[in-house]
Amino acid sequence: MRSGFTEILQNAEFEVEYVFDFVRELSTTEETRKLWRAWAGVLEHYVKAVSAMRRATDQGSSKAWSDDIIYQQKNDPILQYAFQARDHATHVFEAKRDASPRTVSIGNGISISLPGEWVAKLGNNLHVKSDGSTHLLPEGTLKANDGRYVGGTIPKSAIQEREHYLILAEITTRSGTYSIPNPEIDPEKRALHVAEHLAKWLKSRLLEANEFAANERRQ
Repeated sequence: MRSGFTEILQNAEFEVEYVFDFVRELSTTEETRKLWRAWAGVLEHYVKAVSAMRRATDQGSSKAWSDDIIYQQKNDPILQYAFQARDHATHVFEAKRDASPRTVSIGNGISISLPGEWVAKLGNNLHVKSDGSTHLLPEGTLKANDGRYVGGTIPKSAIQEREHYLILAEITTRSGTYSIPNPEIDPEKRALHVAEHLAKWLKSRLLEANEFAANERRQ
């Protein structure tokens, strides 16, 4: 391992902990600005954690492990997307930081995300299924506050609520174009799914790096 690996790995551990901090923020915050701050924090500290671990292990018996981290990043779509997303965020300032507000909806056809308190009266609305069949959506009044159901004659059991979330998009960097790595996941959960994947992977790699460090100290 490289000289000074103890301090380098301690710093890597800080970076991994920062990732977990921002993952928690990403799962709880309700403001667009803070959502994107949490996402940027996850990406930034993910890259720094990897750099620190590789710096500590890029010499001696741990070098092959250090090189394998890059292989894993290139061959795991989520790790690759996150790495390129951080590069994109660092160099491209024209990209739109898009987010979907909190919404309440009935069926797949009526979705409302108005800010503040409001009351909607709904009636005579048909939902058309993919097979062409139709059914009448619940009728009555719907009360909401900032995209959350608060009452009305339409029962909450007939309402779907979606939390505020940032919208992942295809990104283009100097290295190429990278698609959303988890399109099978509900759009509301994609960013958090990516962030949690990064955190879990980093924690596992840090444990392995610390094992190399322990063996080095015993020699």
